[in-house]
Amino acid sequence: MNPLSRLEKAFSFTIGQRLITMVVIFILALVSILTFTLNIVKTLELDGVIVDIAGRQRMMIQQYFSEMMLASHGNQPDHQKTQDILLGSLDALKNGGTVIANLYTGERLLIPQAPTDQIRILLDQQRSLLEDYFTKTKSLIFQAPGHSPRPESFLLLNRIQGNLEKNADEVVKLLNAHSREKTLNLLRVVPLIGLLVIILSAILARQVAFANRRLEKEIEQRQKAEDERNRFFALSPDLFCITGFDGKFKVLNPAWEHELGYSTEDLLGETFMQFVHPEDKMSTFDELEGLRKGKPTIQFENRYVSKDGSHKWLLWNAAPSLTDNSIYATARNITNRKLYETELALRDRSINSATNGILIADARKPDMPTIYCNSAFEKITGFTREEVIGQNCRFLQGNDHAQPGLDAIRQAIREGKEGKAELRNYKKDGTLFWNEFYVAPVRDTYGNLTHFIGVQTDITQRKRQEAELAKKTADLARSNDELQQFAYVASHDLQEPLRMVASYTQLLRKRYKGKLDDDADEFIEFAVDGANRMQHLIRDLLEYSRVGAETKPFEKTDCELVFQNVIKNLTASVQEHHADITHDALPCIQANPTLLTQVFQNLIGNALKFKGSAAPKIHVGAKALVDGWEFSVSDNGIGIPQEQLGRIFLIFQRLHSREEYPGTGIGLATCKRIVDKHGGTIWVESEQGRGSTFYFTIKSPVAD
Repeated sequence: MNPLSRLEKAFSFTIGQRLITMVVIFILALVSILTFTLNIVKTLELDGVIVDIAGRQRMMIQQYFSEMMLASHGNQPDHQKTQDILLGSLDALKNGGTVIANLYTGERLLIPQAPTDQIRILLDQQRSLLEDYFTKTKSLIFQAPGHSPRPESFLLLNRIQGNLEKNADEVVKLLNAHSREKTLNLLRVVPLIGLLVIILSAILARQVAFANRRLEKEIEQRQKAEDERNRFFALSPDLFCITGFDGKFKVLNPAWEHELGYSTEDLLGETFMQFVHPEDKMSTFDELEGLRKGKPTIQFENRYVSKDGSHKWLLWNAAPSLTDNSIYATARNITNRKLYETELALRDRSINSATNGILIADARKPDMPTIYCNSAFEKITGFTREEVIGQNCRFLQGNDHAQPGLDAIRQAIREGKEGKAELRNYKKDGTLFWNEFYVAPVRDTYGNLTHFIGVQTDITQRKRQEAELAKKTADLARSNDELQQFAYVASHDLQEPLRMVASYTQLLRKRYKGKLDDDADEFIEFAVDGANRMQHLIRDLLEYSRVGAETKPFEKTDCELVFQNVIKNLTASVQEHHADITHDALPCIQANPTLLTQVFQNLIGNALKFKGSAAPKIHVGAKALVDGWEFSVSDNGIGIPQEQLGRIFLIFQRLHSREEYPGTGIGLATCKRIVDKHGGTIWVESEQGRGSTFYFTIKSPVAD
């Protein structure tokens, strides 16, 4: 009961009695009572403010806790202001001084020192409890992982908060008692009790109104604090719930619907275990059983089945409340973290399963020490992980630091770019191995260089094979050069004696034909024919060898002029067979004109030679390609069997007898060699009895 209410009850008068008493007292001691009136009014107002300041401690403590919880979830209330107001009001209540008397207007008021030693002792205890409360609140809330305090933290803070509120109630009780005693003392010194009662009644009415207003403001402030707590409860991304020991949900916050899709109505009255993933039910049951057996708090992970059927990983913190047989629990969605952990584990297994050596160096530290290497790196180099970690990977080079490839790697590291080189490295036992080393930068989300990753491939076997291949290639090139030189020299040097043999055999046939017997004439014909065929063969072989020996650079070549020269060379055969030869517009290209003439002449000559029963029709085509030209020579001749198409470009390969079609079998092989020299390919499409089309490409841009 309010002290003034107690006073009013003790001095209960009728209205008439109050009026008579007031008039008498007013007449007898008007002057003195006015002085006492002012003192009493001021004392009562000041006492009301002091009691209000002391009583507001409980509300401010609750407000401070709400602000700290909001701050832990990213909001920024001015909890330091609340802390300063609490400590400032305690100091003023104990020692006297200026203090905020109205939270809404910021009005400050000078109040006197605490009236008794007992109140001052309680205020000292209150200040010590507050400082301990502030320290533990910040420590337990802000230093918790993810600002998610454990349930035992809440229990500790609630215990300290209860002590604070109990101590604050004792202070208010003593202040109220002192105020009541002081009021009674003032009343005793007033001889005119009636007038004092009337005046005190007016003051009482004023104080009642003041107390009502103060109470309304306190209720409003408390409602505001409750609203803030409810808003924090509603806005928190974590899941909050209260369940009974039977596992049924009692209270839930809206985060359940956001995270799992269930509304509050879906879950209230349902059991907790109903939504746990089947594989996690047993472990979850064991954890909850620990709470039932008296364990103060638990923390565990499990999968929860969402409303859409998907599974979410939750990290739970739970604590029991034996007073109401309930379990208070919070949960945080850690699905992304679990997926990331799974991905990291997969990457780690994949890296350790790789056959390439992989290492990671810290680019932020001096000399970029190695901080990781996989199993393949240990296997390739022979060094253990413990021997590698902390060293720069250059130790693999031993004293061999003058390698050309190192410049590329060093430049890539200086510029923070990718680099690749083949290096000579040395295993732990000193064995040389060739390392194809690839290095690449690793940057953080802000683009800052943090690490380098190196990938090591042992190419020792490949380098051996390359050396062997280079040696064999050089030997083959030398052998080819020698063979080509032999073919050229042999065919060139055979020309003169063969020409003499041919000349004398022809002379024998001219002088003695018909003068000897028939056998002699036949033998002479055989000798002449053999000498002629040998001359053709040596001439064609000489042309074939000259293609490989030709070193003349390519030049602008007008294919139209090449075609015209070929037709002139083949005029006699064209006229003899009444051939019809057409052509597309032919380009100018970069080529060897002599060799190109030889290709066209061989292909057109073959079309004339292998004609069918009808007069030959030959067409030369040209089509532009991205990197050159495609030429074609098509005819209506006898064609080529499909099974023979693969061998016609081989040297000395003939499809017909010499009696049917003369030749040495070198012409198409020569064409292939010329086309190869120009970076192109040659092939044929044909059907026996339906003609053939020979295609060949020349790698060359259009000549200006």
